[in-house]
Amino acid sequence: MSGKVLKISSNDLYGNVDDRRLSVFAAFNHLKYMNRYVIFAFTDEFNKKELCYGSIHIKTNSIVIFNTDEANLTFIEPFIEQYLTGNVDSKEYEIIDISKMEKVELVSYSKKEYDKLTELDNISIKKEIVTETEEPKNKKGFLWFLLIILIALLIGVTYIYFNPSVLDVELKELVCTTNEYNDEAEIPYTKEKDIKFNKQDNFKKIDTTETYKFKDDETYFEFKNGEQENIYFNVKGEYKYDDDNLELKIFYEEDSVLENYEDIKRYLEKEGYTCQEGTYYE
Repeated sequence: MSGKVLKISSNDLYGNVDDRRLSVFAAFNHLKYMNRYVIFAFTDEFNKKELCYGSIHIKTNSIVIFNTDEANLTFIEPFIEQYLTGNVDSKEYEIIDISKMEKVELVSYSKKEYDKLTELDNISIKKEIVTETEEPKNKKGFLWFLLIILIALLIGVTYIYFNPSVLDVELKELVCTTNEYNDEAEIPYTKEKDIKFNKQDNFKKIDTTETYKFKDDETYFEFKNGEQENIYFNVKGEYKYDDDNLELKIFYEEDSVLENYEDIKRYLEKEGYTCQEGTYYE
């Protein structure tokens, strides 16, 4: 089987969880350009006759899905036709093994009308839903694990004691900005993401600042004194007004389904952000 039924594991900024499941018909690589794609449908929406597709990033046990330009249909549609006949050209396409995938992190996706979802499902999907299960606890193994941790801690503390300079580490940082407009409040604003990475250049945290610039004193103080931020914004963060510059700033922390430095930078620039590379010390 080339496909699998997987549960969506991602959630948005406000903690809303999407617990739907996807019939992932196939994930594949277009060998000429080395672009990876996926075709799928929501298991409870086959009657809508909409085939969903996107580009993918493969993590250890999950698939991260992003939308892709309509131009990429020139690669995706021929694959679907070949896939339905069971005769995929191995010189042009490589089917990606997703048998060990446990979940989907759905960032965004594209879709098109399609009336052969059932046929795709029948040739693709092994009829089971992957769920995370706990491994039985092994007391002896757990004690060995604790012993190894204690030894590692002892070695680590000793090393740091004799080499205190190792604590002063230069790490990568991205500061990405974009200009947007709040249609409901009719206020332009700048969104800045300060993204910090660890020693392996993997995602650590994102501190986001939204700066809303008011056009004049009257509009600014009417908004502030009327506490209209409670009407137009639903962000769980810290709100600060700046009377001198007629600005409202909202500070909050975000998560990321992407881990790698280059993947995050590439995605944000594709979304219209301008990113400045930098470093910080920890």
